[in-house]
Amino acid sequence: MRRIPNTEYISKITGEGTGIWCTQFTVEEILKTSIEELYAMAEEENGRIIPPEKSAKAQRNFVEFVCDMYEIKHTVSNGIDYLLNKIEEATGSIKLFSKSTLGNEFIKPPRKCVVELIERNIQRGHSSHEENNVVAFELINGGWSDRDISFVFKSIYNEPAGDWGWYSDDLNTAGRHIGTIRAKAINRYSVDKLIQLGICKGDKCSCT
Repeated sequence: MRRIPNTEYISKITGEGTGIWCTQFTVEEILKTSIEELYAMAEEENGRIIPPEKSAKAQRNFVEFVCDMYEIKHTVSNGIDYLLNKIEEATGSIKLFSKSTLGNEFIKPPRKCVVELIERNIQRGHSSHEENNVVAFELINGGWSDRDISFVFKSIYNEPAGDWGWYSDDLNTAGRHIGTIRAKAINRYSVDKLIQLGICKGDKCSCT
């Protein structure tokens, strides 16, 4: 009962009311009101109920507010989860490993046909630009770290990174293409596209 809107908080020690009411606030109030002012509002029983509102814009505004607070650069093309990862890097306060970096869906493990593509390209020491995109999108959607993705591409080419952008000589730093894909929140290739590229064998592939 303690957390129902407009009910008074009960002290665990005395079992009596604390004079603080469970109060609902709008996103705008939270963003523009100090903690002291919010606390003062919670000391008064106001009886208001704010209807729940699922707003992607409100989420975006709040995330950008936090980015500004920590001086994290951002643009309109940056995905929400990309920005949350940047906030984690700045604060160490958010863990996103149970989700993909491309939205609210759970991590999608790399499909067998793409894993086989990686293995083939490591053996032959080469990969086309399109195949690199397939691999990068797949691993990013799979929740792989920049370090692990860089290792995969370095294993394929087995040479200094140069200016190709798929990995860097410092394995802890992603190549510029990986950073761009993360920032734009691009989904992995569809099965139909993999079939068109000859990577997926259709009905004979476990990913279909």
